[in-house]
Amino acid sequence: MTLAGWSEKRQVIAIRSDRNNRGLPLAPSNKVLLVVVGCVLLISSLLPPWGWAGRVEGVGQVGMTNGGPEPKANLLVRLWQGGGVAIWQELLRSAFPKPLWQAAPGSGGLGRGLAVWLTEQNIATPRSFLALGIPMLRGLPSLEDEMMLPPANEPAVPTLVLPEVDSEVAAEFGWKYTPQVLIYHTHNVESFTPTTGKTHVYDDPEQTIVRVGAKLAEDLRALGMKVTHSRANNIKDNYTAAYNESLKTVTAALKDEPSIEYVLDVHRDGGLPRSATTAVIEGQSVARLYFLVGSNESLNHPRWRNNMALAEKLHAKVEEMYPGLSRGILNRKTARFNQHVRDNAVLIEIGSDKNTMDEALRTAGMLAKVLAEVIREQQLGVVR
Repeated sequence: MTLAGWSEKRQVIAIRSDRNNRGLPLAPSNKVLLVVVGCVLLISSLLPPWGWAGRVEGVGQVGMTNGGPEPKANLLVRLWQGGGVAIWQELLRSAFPKPLWQAAPGSGGLGRGLAVWLTEQNIATPRSFLALGIPMLRGLPSLEDEMMLPPANEPAVPTLVLPEVDSEVAAEFGWKYTPQVLIYHTHNVESFTPTTGKTHVYDDPEQTIVRVGAKLAEDLRALGMKVTHSRANNIKDNYTAAYNESLKTVTAALKDEPSIEYVLDVHRDGGLPRSATTAVIEGQSVARLYFLVGSNESLNHPRWRNNMALAEKLHAKVEEMYPGLSRGILNRKTARFNQHVRDNAVLIEIGSDKNTMDEALRTAGMLAKVLAEVIREQQLGVVR
């Protein structure tokens, strides 16, 4: 991963990519320690999860609770993710350059600066941690990437048909033509633990990210857009096939409404500290936004740069209208996220499991205003 830039008053990651990462220099006295620990973790991550299996809870993981399917993880993965936070913090503190954590604002632990950087590095598994310094590991598919591979009988994507220009309804809202948006949820069971007491809810969409999507749809309609909000259950009985299921959901929606131009897969993140996904905007606590773009051209996704262009415009507009609300952009070269269906498709994380439902709903209202500004500028050909 690379850091694109730091603000003097706040530390916001503008764009991250899993390409061209060289990591940070290590203190010489600790290189041997990290190599030894790294080798142990790598070996453990490659071993089959026999005997010492348990739940996995972390960034991009498919671990589920409260009645859902639970993948297995080996012993050291469990220790990494749940049993030794203080140990790992001290190890990293001793290994990374002293000025990085000592000069960061805040007190205790690694300091706010290093803590924020670490949460943005997706080190939820031993292999992803080692990939920060071992380039050859970055291109290997993980379980998360494999579950996003297209099915053999992948459905055809309907061609975009733009609506008529200068309709009376569009003119009332200042549109060149009425924008049409699809909102759906690949992981529709994601919920907010402080509100529901659970990380995932399977039997009540009103307690999940689906409710946040409904709020976003409502606010976009109020701004003059035509919105299709899918409440489809893409998890069903197989969490790892969710992206295959949501592709069916998306292509069916596009077949019914071929004028849908913008496709938004709305999620909430997981496994991050609340401090990394929460901000105070206009005096209210809100869930921060995070934009994800898949750039795997081998998965029939040659125009992913168009999706990236939209994500960059959204991030920039968020920073302009609500500074600090965006965590930035993640470019996943091993994924596609079903974004091949349209040139304006993006995955949006609204907060994490540590945020409240109210915080996510407030953010949905802000995101609607941001989307309206970005889409209006696209229609009018405004160059930013």
